[in-house]
Amino acid sequence: MAGNIRVLIVDDLPETRENVRKLLQFESDIEVIGQAGTGEEAVQMAKEHQPDIILMDINMPGIDGIGASQQITESVPTVQIIIMSVQSDPNYLRRAMMAGARDFLTKPFGGDELVAAIRRVHDKRPTVSAAPARQPRQASNIPDEPMTAPEGNLIAVYSPKGGAGCTTVAINLAVSLARRGRRTILVDGSLQFGDVSVMLNMKAVTSIADLSDRGNELDQDLISSISQVHRSNLNVLLAPPRPEMADVVTEENIKQLLATLKESFDFIIVDTTSYLSEKTLAILDLSDRIVLIAQQSLSSLKNVSRFFDLAESLEYETQKVWLLINRAKSKQGRGISVHDVGKALKRPIYGTIPDDETTVSDASNRGVPMVMGEHQKKPISLAFIKVADQIAKELMEGKTPIGNGKEEPEKPSGLFGRLFSRREKAGG
Repeated sequence: MAGNIRVLIVDDLPETRENVRKLLQFESDIEVIGQAGTGEEAVQMAKEHQPDIILMDINMPGIDGIGASQQITESVPTVQIIIMSVQSDPNYLRRAMMAGARDFLTKPFGGDELVAAIRRVHDKRPTVSAAPARQPRQASNIPDEPMTAPEGNLIAVYSPKGGAGCTTVAINLAVSLARRGRRTILVDGSLQFGDVSVMLNMKAVTSIADLSDRGNELDQDLISSISQVHRSNLNVLLAPPRPEMADVVTEENIKQLLATLKESFDFIIVDTTSYLSEKTLAILDLSDRIVLIAQQSLSSLKNVSRFFDLAESLEYETQKVWLLINRAKSKQGRGISVHDVGKALKRPIYGTIPDDETTVSDASNRGVPMVMGEHQKKPISLAFIKVADQIAKELMEGKTPIGNGKEEPEKPSGLFGRLFSRREKAGG
């Protein structure tokens, strides 16, 4: 049938090919058009039949699945490849993605997992030959001539302690800015276990992993094909659908991506993880502002205070870090007041988000941001909108660079390396 997803199965074991075929035989929208037992045969059949999806075994005699995938990607770019392997090692995953694979299935896998992967990859299939088909999405938020626009503002939402509500803050600030007509993209920088897709009720049919190792191709069109558009007119780059796929995204990928996004958007909001990996550090380094989430507890104050010390050691300008109190409560008894937080940290408080666990939980479960829908008039939603408006006003009116305008020397990698290097210079 014309609308079917046409699949080619490639594996050197006939019984494996047959088992995979049987898993797909009752799917009305999936058609197995052929089977290949070698990499060479797969390349030839891909050229002849041009299937939509190739299920490719990674270990085969002669040309293996990686080599065959690379040849097919170069000669038939419309074909989407899903690698099958008993190996779940991240190195295999990285090699597969670099060769052009779009997903990775670890053997043995069930029918539901296989069918879901096929449909997911087919849904995110780029329309390389039909440029007009991509115009509606491109027109949604990405400007046609970014070179004439001022550089966008990169804002990282970060907390040194997990569970502080970074994702909730990032989503509601991003949606608020988008609904104000600002060209805004939300990036889920919590690559292993990001929750943005769940909280926005969006399927991770595409993710930031699809942009890895494509630095030379990284442009508005590619980002437009990978990002999704939320009904608030917010563009979204989701985290990979599986934790191990996070290893595909490198620090250099992150830097290239964020630099490209700054050419196309007014605001790039990045939801980060509390773990200070090199990727997270790259995000924080490149950010124009860091929205630092704190709460009214001693453990939160301790960690936030340590981050301020770290920010000073990393030579971040003072105005780069904005302190936001989340789940703010009125002082009760001997509790810590918002005023006490600012006094203890010796830092100004940029904004406060009131505590409203019921509304947060309901919005999260429904997949609807609080700043839209039935909760948009509640105090917590109005607080998010107020902070978003404040951000837009301060950063869009005569933005001044954080740095000194000079080209910075390459910094040592890793948190320890950078701090140790700085102490060496101070001592020498």
